[in-house]
Amino acid sequence: MSLNRWYRLPVALFVVLLLQVPAQALETPEQPQEYVLGVFPFLPVANLERIFAPIAADLSKQLGRPIKLRLSSSYEKFIAELKRESFDIVHIHPFDYVRFGKKQGYEPLVARSENLFALFSVKIDSPINAIGELQGRVVGTPPVTGSVTYLALAELRNNGLVPDQDVTIENFSNHLACLQQLQIGNIDACATSSSTLKTFESQFGLSLKRIGQSGEISHTLFAAHGRLPAAERAVIKKFLLSCQLSYIDENLRELFIESSDAKSGRYFKAVSDADYDQARQILERLSAP
Repeated sequence: MSLNRWYRLPVALFVVLLLQVPAQALETPEQPQEYVLGVFPFLPVANLERIFAPIAADLSKQLGRPIKLRLSSSYEKFIAELKRESFDIVHIHPFDYVRFGKKQGYEPLVARSENLFALFSVKIDSPINAIGELQGRVVGTPPVTGSVTYLALAELRNNGLVPDQDVTIENFSNHLACLQQLQIGNIDACATSSSTLKTFESQFGLSLKRIGQSGEISHTLFAAHGRLPAAERAVIKKFLLSCQLSYIDENLRELFIESSDAKSGRYFKAVSDADYDQARQILERLSAP
């Protein structure tokens, strides 16, 4: 090999190295890990998308990482994902938190500021005026494992009525489906959330008769899996406590959340595991013979 060729070889290698430096400098830095926000299917998927997609987008900005909204087409699929701990952040109802969420490592952050209760309604011309008058009647509820369903069953027992013995229970896919069946006369009474009932009446321009309500418990909550760093859980909690939900359509906001707290103006309040002891007690009473 000639001296000229020996000379040109290291020069060429040096040039190649120089060319690689700017290419490396232009490489995109590694993106933060994506988190998944799961929501239990208390409304049709299209409505949930319009409510929770903006919340996920805001959370993404607060955390500086992508937040993917994952909606389940059925309650069973949601619970299966919850048991697999597929969600990093979850919006979950009290009884599912008690039965599954806590066991899978989810930590409560905030709950809706108002309390949760089951509101019983009948058609305006119904002769029924109280929960105790439902003996021999058909009562509709949300899905069998819904929070309002548990509260309604407990209240029927408080009024001396044994579900599926003194009254017939029919479960529907969601609160709106129950109210629709009441309106067309397929059931005698329906137990729903207060916000859903008011929204249903407003949308369809009709009135239903309230005949009573259940006891109240801490409402639906946002929880984060314990694998998230404590600092990030604190960011999520702080954001939810202060958010105004102004970007959610007013009608959908009424379906999602009834009102802000009169004193603080906030839609959410901080909660701990102990706030769901009432739900545990109701589950124990319903499982008793």
